[in-house]
Amino acid sequence: MKKAPFKAIIQALLASLVVSIYFVVVAKLQYKNTPWTSIVLHPNMLRGLFYGFFLFLGNGYLSKWAANRYPNTKDFGKKMAFFYTGSIILSILVVFSVNVFFSDLFTVKNNEDFLKRFHDFVGQQHIAYYFQIAITSLFISMVFFGFYFYKRFKDYQIKETQQEKQQITAQFESLKNQLDPHFLFNSLNVLNGLIEESPKKASIFTTDLSKIYRYVLEQKDKSLVSLQDELAFSKAYLNLLSLRFEDGIQIDLAISEEQNKGFILPLSLQLLIENVIKHNVISLKKPLFLKIYRNADYLYVENNLQKKKVLHGNSGIGLKNIQDRYRILSSLPVHIQESDTAFSVGLPIMAEIVA
Repeated sequence: MKKAPFKAIIQALLASLVVSIYFVVVAKLQYKNTPWTSIVLHPNMLRGLFYGFFLFLGNGYLSKWAANRYPNTKDFGKKMAFFYTGSIILSILVVFSVNVFFSDLFTVKNNEDFLKRFHDFVGQQHIAYYFQIAITSLFISMVFFGFYFYKRFKDYQIKETQQEKQQITAQFESLKNQLDPHFLFNSLNVLNGLIEESPKKASIFTTDLSKIYRYVLEQKDKSLVSLQDELAFSKAYLNLLSLRFEDGIQIDLAISEEQNKGFILPLSLQLLIENVIKHNVISLKKPLFLKIYRNADYLYVENNLQKKKVLHGNSGIGLKNIQDRYRILSSLPVHIQESDTAFSVGLPIMAEIVA
């Protein structure tokens, strides 16, 4: 809340009028027979104006100091405690200083010792009077500056949320930018193998690949896609794999129409399938058994484990990409289980689209 000094002074003057009016009303209640004019023109009226002016001005700068000292939303309680404690101390100092100004403490009278005059002045001060001023100042501070702090608190929350959202969006975009070349790279590897084995299958693969990549381009900008769409896409991709590996891969897609409800990350199922293909031996003698099924709110991809001894072109994306993307958009974990004979990954299925 950066204000020009002139604006702060005007606000302090208005606040001082409020404090003065308060004292006028209090005085009228105590001295009912005294005319209003006498009360308003009483010397203490000017004193009240000084109280209000310096208290409001001081609390204004104190609030800025507290806001700068504790800028984080998590420190809201500390900020309020710091400000209100400082406000009480400030009130005492202002009242004492204004009273000194209106006293004859600095007037020389018969060379009377200053310390004695100061001692007499302090003896004339009433604790109840200071307490009354402090409570009044604190009440005004709670109304005005409490609202200011609350507004700043909400502003900080909105700002932090926006920054977090921007950071998540940037991370997600970075992950998705990695995804496109990764998918194309693996698909071209499959196509390269088919060209040598069967040009006819390679032609079918190329046609289907164009359809599949269209899906990739359509879905890559979405946070989540329907499980039904992802399954339909993965079926097409599995058909391409069947063209290349033939009986070397056995696929069991055991999901009924009633089970394809919900949403998952786009291309996550396809990435899991790629992960299986990349890390396991596939041959007629050692066929790969791939099972895709749903269990409660998780979609599982499970395969028999027959790891390749040497991995080529390991980009480090695959499974890590899926985990990172889920970590950004959901608190649900990705289930990963590995035994001596099997490996499975479970993807959380969400009930609705994440905003």
